Amino acid sequence: MKKLLALLIALMLLSLSALAEPTDYLDYTEDILEDGSPIYDFPELSLRLPADWRDKVTAVRENGGTAFYQTGSYTRYKDEGIDGGGFLFALGVSKDGSFSALPAFRYLGFSEASALNYYLMLPTDYPAYMGDDAVRAEYDAMYAQLDDVAANVSFHPERAESEPSFGDSASPAAAGASADAALTPAQARYQFEHRMLPRYFYDRPESVLNGVKEVGVYWLWESVSTENGIAPTYPAEDYVEHWYSSDDDTIILQVEMPEPDADTLCYRVYFVYNAETGNTGYYTVEYNNFLGETSFLCGWTRTHEHVNYGGLALLDRRGADYEAALRAEAEQVAKLAGVSPTLIPADMAIPRPVETAGSDDSPDAGLSLIACPELGFTTMADPAYPWDYQEGTGISIYTEGAGRIPYVIVWRSEDLIVEALGYIREQYTPYMQKQYGDDLVSYVEYEVYEIGGKQLPAGLYTYRLQGYLIDLLRVYDSTGDRTVAYTAKYIKERGDATLAALDTAIRCFQAD
Repeated sequence: MKKLLALLIALMLLSLSALAEPTDYLDYTEDILEDGSPIYDFPELSLRLPADWRDKVTAVRENGGTAFYQTGSYTRYKDEGIDGGGFLFALGVSKDGSFSALPAFRYLGFSEASALNYYLMLPTDYPAYMGDDAVRAEYDAMYAQLDDVAANVSFHPERAESEPSFGDSASPAAAGASADAALTPAQARYQFEHRMLPRYFYDRPESVLNGVKEVGVYWLWESVSTENGIAPTYPAEDYVEHWYSSDDDTIILQVEMPEPDADTLCYRVYFVYNAETGNTGYYTVEYNNFLGETSFLCGWTRTHEHVNYGGLALLDRRGADYEAALRAEAEQVAKLAGVSPTLIPADMAIPRPVETAGSDDSPDAGLSLIACPELGFTTMADPAYPWDYQEGTGISIYTEGAGRIPYVIVWRSEDLIVEALGYIREQYTPYMQKQYGDDLVSYVEYEVYEIGGKQLPAGLYTYRLQGYLIDLLRVYDSTGDRTVAYTAKYIKERGDATLAALDTAIRCFQAD
C-alpha cells in the first residue's frame, strides 16, 4: 500500500479544474472565412481553426467551457452510446490560476476587462475512434495542429490580452505562464503552497495528513511538478515534517519547505486539525525580501481568503536552538488557531472524525455500494471515487476525477469466454497491437494473476500516450454463465490507488 494515499492526493491536486465562470463569456457564433477556415467568435476572443478542419469539427457547449471534437470520432462513438469521443480541446475561462494544475493545457491570455484567464484544456488520453483507421489518421493530423490553433486565437482589440491574473495575490511568484511559456518552478511552487495544499486540505484533511505521513510532502510536490512538465528543482531533504499534538487532541503538522527564492514562497506551512471538533486551519510562514530579518505569518481560510497575521523573526536553521524555535513557532500557530499551545511531539495515526468512525471491522467497512442493474451486478469502491455507467463500457470508477485516467472499468458480458487466457492471446493482445501500433511498448500475458483474493488470467499492456507511459491491466473472471472483464488504467509506476480499487472491485463483485 506504499504511496497509495499520497498518490490519490497528488492526482486529485492535479485535477483541480478551473472554477465555473459566467456562461456568457463562452457563448459564440460561428462562421467560415474566405480561405475556408472555421471561426468561432466569443465575446472576448475569436478562435480560428485550420481550413482543413472544415466539416471535420464539432463544437459542444459544456459546463465550464466549450469543447471541440473531431466529428468522425464523435459521431461514431455516439452511435455506440459513448459520449466524448474525438475530444481535441476545450476553451475554458478562470478567475484565478487553478487551471495551471491541469495535466495538459495551453495558456491563451488574460482579459483586463473581465479579469478572466483563457486557456485550452487538452486531452489526457487517446480519444480517437479505434475501429476506423482513416478516422484515427484524421484525428492524429488534427491533434498535430493544436499549437496552430492556440497561436491563431485573437483577442478583441477592446479586450486586449495581458499577463495572466491569479486572483487575490499580487506577488510575482503568483504570476502564471505567459502564452509562450510554461510555469516556472517558483510559480508552480506558489500554486502548490498557496492553492493546492490548502484547498485540498480543507476538503479532505484526513487524506492529506495520512498521505503526508505515508510518504511525505516532497513526493506530492514531485508528482505535481512532473505532471506539469517542471523539474522538482528542490532536493527531498529540504522538506521536513514535524508532528505535534495538543492536550485537546488537535494534530499540528509543521512542514519545513526549501529556502524560499521568491516573495511569498514559504519557509514553513502548518496543517491544524481536530477530528472531534472539525477545527481545521492552514497557515504559512512567508518570505518577503523587503523585510530583512522578518517573515510574515499568514494563512488561507476555508473560503480561500489570504490573511496576514503579522511579522515573525527568521529562524536560523543552523542555530543550536533551531528545534526549540520550531516548536515555539508551532505553539504560536496553535494559539492563532484557538488550540491549546501545550504541544508535544507526536508520531501517531491520524484520527478519523468521530461521526464517520464505525465499529465494523470488516475489510469492506466504509466502502460504497455500486449497483449496475443494466449488466446485473454490484460491486464496491471508496466513497471518494466518482463513478458512472456507460452503455458498451460498463461501470467506470475514477480514482482521481471523473472522465480521465486513472480509472477501473467493470464490464459483465452476455457471453462466456471458456478459456480466458486463450482469448487474451488470440483476441485482446492483437486488439491492443492494432489500437496502439508502435506506441505499444510491451505486454505480458498472465495465466495466473493474484488480485481480489482470486487467481485470474490477465494481460498487462504498456503504451505511450502524450509523453507518458500508461499501464492497462485487463483481468477476466467468470460468474458461471457470463464473463466479467476488469480494466485498470493508470500512469506507469503510479498505480497503487487504482490497483487497490481494482482489488476491491473484484473482491466485492456480486452477480444479481
